[in-house]
Amino acid sequence: MLLKDKIALVTGSTNNIGLEIARAFAREGARVVVHSRHADEAGKIAAEIGGDSCAADLSRAEEIDKLFKHVEAKHRRLDLLVNTVAHSTKNGILEVSLEEWQQILALNLTAYFLCIQRAARMMQKSGGAIINISAASGERGSPGTAVYSISKGAINALTRQAAVDLAPHNIRVNGIIAGIIGTPLGRRDMGNRKTEYDTIPLRRIGQPEEVAEAAVFLASEKAAYITNAILPVDGGRMNSMGSATRS
Repeated sequence: MLLKDKIALVTGSTNNIGLEIARAFAREGARVVVHSRHADEAGKIAAEIGGDSCAADLSRAEEIDKLFKHVEAKHRRLDLLVNTVAHSTKNGILEVSLEEWQQILALNLTAYFLCIQRAARMMQKSGGAIINISAASGERGSPGTAVYSISKGAINALTRQAAVDLAPHNIRVNGIIAGIIGTPLGRRDMGNRKTEYDTIPLRRIGQPEEVAEAAVFLASEKAAYITNAILPVDGGRMNSMGSATRS
């Protein structure tokens, strides 16, 4: 087991990529703190994987404080943190209101920063690993998703900065850029996304489990010399835009 006896907090771990990361960590021996805004959903997944749970609205600093106080009181330490929570809207720069800007950044960026800060303080003595889930739009932009794309670009910068600042404490910080993934949310928003296959060199949509396996690797001692890396799990799409062979 790659994560045997590790204490792991996975934010947003009752759906999609976060859920599969929580399941994969548990299979590898970690004791996972399942997080959701809804206590019943978090408790259900925690029961499934033999973990712990805590409900918190991460757009509010006091709720993040409550989450980490729970981890400290219940487990006394934290070895792994995975930030997966994100919210998106469909507006471009000209349509974004100040309220929308503040709401999205509070959850997609400020929550990541505060969770990293709190986790790192718990990890200072014994080290640990932090993983931030991001998206390709943070590197290249995406029409109509202004605040989401900006937040993902900022998360990538936050990952790099945290990796530098936390390395002296033996805390590794890495990111994963999740590509077009076949989550229930993705299928609802874009159907089967067949038109996207031509832009994916591996010619298929990824699955949440494949992102989860990358997270397991980055969290494990097999990645002990890896920090300040942002790994695309996207079938080659981000670094091959427009170059995929068409059938």
